[in-house]
Amino acid sequence: MRAVTSLARIQAMRALATVPVLVAAILNTGYQYLVAVDVAGGDGPHDWRDRAVVSFGIDVSDPIVVDVIVAGLVHVLPVFGVALLTGLVWDLVFAAQRQRRLESGVFVIALIFTLLMPPAVSLIHVVFGMSFATVFGKHVFGGEGKTFLNPALVGAAIMQISFSAALTGHPLWTGIAGYAGTRAFANYHQQGPDGFAWMGIDWWGSFVGNVPGMMGTTSVLAVVLGGAILLLTRIASWRLIGGQLLGMIFMATLVNGLAGAAGVATLAWYWHLVLGSFAFGAVFVATDPASSASTNAGRWIQGFVAGALVVIIRVANPAHPDGVIAALLLASILAPLIDHIAIWFNVRRRAARDG
Repeated sequence: MRAVTSLARIQAMRALATVPVLVAAILNTGYQYLVAVDVAGGDGPHDWRDRAVVSFGIDVSDPIVVDVIVAGLVHVLPVFGVALLTGLVWDLVFAAQRQRRLESGVFVIALIFTLLMPPAVSLIHVVFGMSFATVFGKHVFGGEGKTFLNPALVGAAIMQISFSAALTGHPLWTGIAGYAGTRAFANYHQQGPDGFAWMGIDWWGSFVGNVPGMMGTTSVLAVVLGGAILLLTRIASWRLIGGQLLGMIFMATLVNGLAGAAGVATLAWYWHLVLGSFAFGAVFVATDPASSASTNAGRWIQGFVAGALVVIIRVANPAHPDGVIAALLLASILAPLIDHIAIWFNVRRRAARDG
């Protein structure tokens, strides 16, 4: 009973920590949508979301705060509702088959999965991705607390593999390259700093969250507020978060040094921090207790590997601009091995000291 209570508390704290990110997702998605519609000149509805926004009588040329919130909710709530319903259906199926009580983590999984999605994601794709996350990311391993991968991460990864080009033709979200992340990295590869100027991207706006992107990953400020809750309640490991930051800074500095010697411009580490989903992934995905390293040394190593891999993928593969999902997935797979090596070294060190 104590284990069940502890797990429920962890899930409750993780849900609470996402509140600032969810608020930022609603506001920024609504704002970016209305700006895109205004720029497009209101050339007619492109999908059901446009028709829903039009039905509320929003003045695109002069929106107020309520209009921004409504436009954001039209994008965020249906995705979350479909993801939650899909997860609940699969949880009920497995609970009935195993004759167990319904697990509490589906809400957090659906929420994080939603925040990793682009604003115009197809709801059919959401059903597919959330089904994969619930079945193959959680239940095939026995349920909550028994997985070695974050289920939301598994769902986002399969979406990225299966529907990577799903949004390339959407006229209102040109700043997003499918499910891979933000087109800012690709533009920087092609045009250098001028690519950011062309997209209207500045560092402070990226930190606050005033850029197009996955719904919950644009505001580093909101992620910091949510991360503070996880750290204060000791749900997340500060070593794991710190390791990712160190890995990212080290690899970005190393790459910049090598590229500078060759006369090639690359992104500074502080740009890697605010663009894409690095911050969100580091705080809300990598720190899942069931899918991260258990030893203190292992957490530092896993975090360092994840942060370094993000930079390597971003620099070496412009076709896969963000790299966070792939990096976190690989780091999570390596976590048990990292723990095993850390424990082995610790045992050997103690044996040498005592012998």
